[in-house]
Amino acid sequence: MRVVSADLWAPAPGRLVLWDVRPGADRAPVAASMTFNQRNHLLGAETGESSVWIAAAFDVDGPVDLGALEAAFRDLVAAHPVLRVEAIRRPRSEPGASGTAGGAADGVGLVRHDPTRLVWHRQDGPATRTVEATREHLVAELGRRCAPFGYPAFLPAVISRPDRSTVVLGMDHLHTDAWSTTVVVDELAARYAAHAGDALARSGVAVVPPGRPVADQRSAGRQGVDRPVPDDPACPAPVAADDPRLATWHGFLRDLGWALPTFPLPLGVPDGARVPQRTVLRSLAGAATADAVAMHARTAGASTSAAVLATLARAVADLGGPAVLRTLLPVHTRADDAARRAVGWHTTTVPLRIAADSAAGAGIDVAAGADVGTGADVGTGGVTDTALAATGKALRAARELSAVPLEQVVGSLPTPLRLPRTDIFQVSYLDYRRLPGHAAAAQRRAHHVSAATRADDLQLWVSRTDEGVAVRARMPRTDVGVETVDALLDRWAERLAELAGR
Repeated sequence: MRVVSADLWAPAPGRLVLWDVRPGADRAPVAASMTFNQRNHLLGAETGESSVWIAAAFDVDGPVDLGALEAAFRDLVAAHPVLRVEAIRRPRSEPGASGTAGGAADGVGLVRHDPTRLVWHRQDGPATRTVEATREHLVAELGRRCAPFGYPAFLPAVISRPDRSTVVLGMDHLHTDAWSTTVVVDELAARYAAHAGDALARSGVAVVPPGRPVADQRSAGRQGVDRPVPDDPACPAPVAADDPRLATWHGFLRDLGWALPTFPLPLGVPDGARVPQRTVLRSLAGAATADAVAMHARTAGASTSAAVLATLARAVADLGGPAVLRTLLPVHTRADDAARRAVGWHTTTVPLRIAADSAAGAGIDVAAGADVGTGADVGTGGVTDTALAATGKALRAARELSAVPLEQVVGSLPTPLRLPRTDIFQVSYLDYRRLPGHAAAAQRRAHHVSAATRADDLQLWVSRTDEGVAVRARMPRTDVGVETVDALLDRWAERLAELAGR
């Protein structure tokens, strides 16, 4: 899977075809539950923040069979309830306007449509001649159609060519996360092949029958409302007020003055300002180096993701940053095989403190009061990289915090949470080798494409594939930001190579 943003996407030209999907007028939608992430996303859109969409794109052989592709799109929407969700605005006085389950929150809410009542219209677009014209047309349509309010907040499309075509499904973030793009690519490819009459697909690819939900196992319909079942990890139950995990969250935010973390090096953006984003795609480690890093991490009782985070903290410190790096880490809430094949925004966020060296890490407390500064209890032999051992331990403890509802964290603070910037300094890590469809991703030229908007902080998406470790960095496009982040990525790659002994 190639992770890219819209400004760096290079779709080859061809004949563009789009689909418009509208709810039928003969059946009203039912109320649907809303997660914390979805609520915050909608409230941001209400204040005028730019549309945040994610597109799954992949190639198929030959000119596209439009009938087969439309059938594949229809099947996908029917199979995944989140793709039938519509965000709506409601008066604050309307019942259910406070809270998130099955109704509105702060004047926004969700409803879900019946897949059998959706009306599909195919629209023939232009035949483009350049990459730039193709990108410009698609990005404009994605920005217009993948806005969160109204239905649909997704765009099915294809670029048809005589030799090889590119299928695109753009979705507002309301519907999807990074993991979901892999599911969409894998499932759409299989469904298209089946509908197009591919003999290999019909004999060897398991395709979910149209209309059969693959993600409804987690919902119990009661009185026309989809409500999360109590053990749904995406909507965890509140923890006790004296739970040490809640105390860990509070301690993390207290140390930041009850604010969310910001990147500690200069980015050249005045307080309160946002500027057009700059995107950098960079390889941090080739396959051999990544394998060596993974082996080194194992000797310290840590994971490759911990090694990536530890070397990031060291790189930031090398450039004059703090000895302890504070950031937020998105983590997935998919806990079983059914959830692995679900499309939706199945993530939460946990706080993480990463020590640049073992001395800085001494005494940092994590969930249940564990000391992550020594690394002495890791493994059976001597641990030479105690800072990496500490990061591995801190990362495991941080992931346990995903059981604490974010609503409870925010609602239980002794003072209102401060947001110094619109963006949040966060680092995401995803090993695509473990995700659905990985084996065929390269052959399909699978892409995860994100919207390019405005930025005031640094956000990092790290991906592990067969080719190694790569990062997509999103930052403000300023002279200072360019200088800072380019230097950071250079130093980060050097730190990984040092860890690998190369």
